[in-house]
Amino acid sequence: MTDYQGGNGNGLAWYSAPDAILTNSPIYQSLSQIEFKDHNVLSLKGILGGMLASAEAAPLINYVKWVLTMTEAVA
Repeated sequence: MTDYQGGNGNGLAWYSAPDAILTNSPIYQSLSQIEFKDHNVLSLKGILGGMLASAEAAPLINYVKWVLTMTEAVA
C-alpha cells in the first residue's frame, strides 16, 4: 500500500517510485546523494530525533529509518 507521498513498506521492505512526492523533500534529496557506506549513523539518528511523530512525517521517517538500517548493515 502506497502512502500519500509515494513511499511503500517499512524497514528493509521500504521503496518508492522515482517520481514520488517524497523524492522532492530536502532530506530525501540530501540523503539520496550519499552512498550507504558514507552516511553517519549519529547524523541519521539526529534527523530522526528532530522529526515529529505525525502522520504527515511518517513517509519521510520510514525513508530515513530505511537509510539508517541499511547504513548500519554495511558498517
